[in-house]
Amino acid sequence: MPEAQAQTVSMFNLIVEGVGYLNRVRSVTPKKGPAYLACTINAMMGESTAVEYVSIDCRIVGKQALEAVQQLADAVKAKQKVIVGFRAGDPKPDFYEFTDSNTGEVVQREGLKARLLQLTFAKVDGQKVDIPVVERPQRADESAEAGGAQRHEPAEA
Repeated sequence: MPEAQAQTVSMFNLIVEGVGYLNRVRSVTPKKGPAYLACTINAMMGESTAVEYVSIDCRIVGKQALEAVQQLADAVKAKQKVIVGFRAGDPKPDFYEFTDSNTGEVVQREGLKARLLQLTFAKVDGQKVDIPVVERPQRADESAEAGGAQRHEPAEA
C-alpha cells in the first residue's frame, strides 16, 4: 500500500479566499493563553457594480501573514484604504453588538470568525505594496485551465 494511502486524515480545512479591506489590527490578550494579533477584513463579494461586504474577524496564524499585517498596521491606523488578497481557514458564523458612534444605538451584526493564513497581495491607497507572501505551487489543472491567465487584483474600490 502506498504511503499516502496509509496515512489517516487528522484534520479537514475549509479555506476562504478573497479580497477585502484590512481594518482593526490589534493585539488580543485572553485571560488564558498567549496574546495574539488579530484583524478584521471586510471581504468583498458579488458583482463589482453592487459590492456587498462580509466582516471576517481573523486571528492571524500564518507567519508571512503576521509579518504582512504588522507591515500594514500603520497604514490601517492612519485610516488609509488598505486592500488585501487573503486566505483564511475554518470560518464560523459570529454575531455581535456594538454602539453606533453616530446614533448611540446598539446595533446587531453578523459576520465570520476565521484564522488568517496568508495575504496574497496588498494595496495602500491604490498603490501596490510588497509584502511577505507564501509561494504556492501551481496545480496542473490550474495551469492548463488558466492558459497563461493571471490573477486579477482590483483597481481601486
